Amino acid sequence: MLQFYYCNKEEDNMEVKKYTPKKLTKDQLVELFNQTPPKTNMDLGKELGVSRERIRQLRNQFGLPSVKEFNQDTFRRALVAIENGYGTLNSNLFKDIPNFSIKKLRTWMDNDPEVKRQVILANKKAYERSYNPQYKVCKVCNVNKPISEFYVSKNGRDRRNRKCNPCNIKTVHSYYEKRYTPEPTVTEKTCSMLKEFGPLPASFFYKSRKTSTGLQYSCKQFQHAYDKYRTIYKRIMNNPNERERNLQLSQLGNWKAKALAEARVAVETDLAKLEAEKIFG
Repeated sequence: MLQFYYCNKEEDNMEVKKYTPKKLTKDQLVELFNQTPPKTNMDLGKELGVSRERIRQLRNQFGLPSVKEFNQDTFRRALVAIENGYGTLNSNLFKDIPNFSIKKLRTWMDNDPEVKRQVILANKKAYERSYNPQYKVCKVCNVNKPISEFYVSKNGRDRRNRKCNPCNIKTVHSYYEKRYTPEPTVTEKTCSMLKEFGPLPASFFYKSRKTSTGLQYSCKQFQHAYDKYRTIYKRIMNNPNERERNLQLSQLGNWKAKALAEARVAVETDLAKLEAEKIFG
């Protein structure tokens, strides 16, 4: 009987120790702490019903590296994120890497020159890929093509069009085909420069096959007046004699305002003629 008692006591002493309210063993906790992708101490604390500090203590007790210590797997993921970026280190690059930030990366770089070298190399690759690419994927046909097959553009990191040349040409052609208007589609239109007159007869406008209405944006009267004063202005500006040129410019004054005023008079005159024709035939 006494021997049975001591055997049971030894079995109780050899019972595996449990941790946290979830009653997990050390091996279970170690497996949980080392899972991929890793979780933060705060997330683990919420999952296990303990504080973040308790998770830190358990890591230390089990001889596991803290979340601040260098982790090779996390570093590899960070390098991939950097290479897929645009050549600039920022916190947004690592938003999909749990328990990792640019601050931690900079700490690793300060502590290990090799880490710093690899980060700089990955960042240079990302910069070259973004700003000086050899190939680019067209957003229309989704084909990876040499950069020479994209028109130069003022916008974008690589200063190239987002569409390849064939797709861009097709887009332009379809645009002009939609807007192609061989004959006017309206009987009245408002002049873009003389809006105060409201809709004017279609006969006041030159035809245009590139507008939806089949008529140009500004009326004939304005175009005649504008061309007249612009010709005078250009002739004055071509005068090599600076004194004469300045004198003529002062005499000309605000030629654009004069063109508008003359166009208004011409429109009023032409409208009066149309009214007279309607009355007297």
